[in-house]
Amino acid sequence: MATISKDEAIIRSSGEAARAFTDWYYTQLTDGKPIASAYINSNAKYLAASHPPADICINGTVVATPEEWDALLEQQRLIPFTGSKGKVKYEVEGFDVHVINKDYRFAAPAEIQAATDSKLMQRTEDARLMMVVTVAGSVTFGGKEKGTPPKQHFSDVFVLVPNWDFVTRPKFKGHKRYLVASHTYRAY
Repeated sequence: MATISKDEAIIRSSGEAARAFTDWYYTQLTDGKPIASAYINSNAKYLAASHPPADICINGTVVATPEEWDALLEQQRLIPFTGSKGKVKYEVEGFDVHVINKDYRFAAPAEIQAATDSKLMQRTEDARLMMVVTVAGSVTFGGKEKGTPPKQHFSDVFVLVPNWDFVTRPKFKGHKRYLVASHTYRAY
C-alpha cells in the first residue's frame, strides 16, 4: 500500500471534516433543529480567549448571534397567509473546501500552544486546520400549499476553526470537530 504525503493527508482530512459538517448542518436545517451550537459563540475556550463572536451575514444583513439565525430559520417555516409551519428542505448540490491555515492554534489548549511534543503534534495535525467551506444547493419552502415560494438556490460560505474540546480526543469524528467562525448565506 502506498503511503500518502502530509499534504495529501490534510486534503483528505479537510474534505472529510467538510463533508461531516455539511451533512450535519443541512440535516439540522431540514429537520428544523437549532444550529447555534455549531458556532464559536457557544465554545468556552474561544470565549475565554476573547475571540470575536462569529460573523454571520444572511442575504446581506448582519445577524448578531447564532440564536438570531435560528430564529430567522424558524420564520422560514411559516406558510404565508396561514401562519402554520411548513417543511423546508435544503439540498446540497456540492461543496468545496480549502485549508487557509494548517496550524491554527488560537485558544488552543496549553499543550498544543507549546507544541514541542512531536507525537501530540502529529496526532492533532489534521485537527488544527482553519478552512473555508463553500456550499451550493437549493432550498424548497413548504409543499404545494398556496402562496408557497418556489425552490430557490442558495450558497453558503463558512470559515471553520478547530473545536478544541474535541481535538484532545484522538479518535473523535463528527460535525463538531470544527466550529463556524464566519458564515455568509445568500439565497437567490
